[in-house]
Amino acid sequence: MISYSVEDLSTEIYQNEFDSDTGYASLSLISGWLENNVGQLNTKIYSSFYVQNANFEPSGQFKQEERSIYKQMYLYEFYTKKTRQVLRGIDSSVDFLSLREGDTMITRTNKNELAKTYRSLASDAREEMEKLVASYNIYQAAPVQVAGEDGSPIYTGSGYFYYPYGYGLGP
Repeated sequence: MISYSVEDLSTEIYQNEFDSDTGYASLSLISGWLENNVGQLNTKIYSSFYVQNANFEPSGQFKQEERSIYKQMYLYEFYTKKTRQVLRGIDSSVDFLSLREGDTMITRTNKNELAKTYRSLASDAREEMEKLVASYNIYQAAPVQVAGEDGSPIYTGSGYFYYPYGYGLGP
């Protein structure tokens, strides 16, 4: 069984999601967020991970399923934060998309569309995270009680087996 550390996950996010581009996020910011928000992961999947040393290794086995959920949690928070940053930067006093004079054309980035794009990315990450969490919780759940004919029959000694819903003829 392979276990992963928070440092491994932050490196994976940095390299695979942002192509190691420091204009988006730095490795230290990603690992810092992951280290500080392990409690959110615990709340979502009913676990008890904690960062136990300077190498950012979580307690217990941090498997691929938890890693995928944690990654989507980070991406959702990242894109939500980017949406807020773009919306804060919208200035309504200079509101043009493009100006043209002769052969010269100046085009300004439409920040509303950019915010919608980030919001869509955040929504996609949230939906994926919710699917992963639901699947994880369903498949990791242990039964609390076995009732009905799912349980083992009890032999009464008189040739009958006891079932919760009646008697059946024994051997």
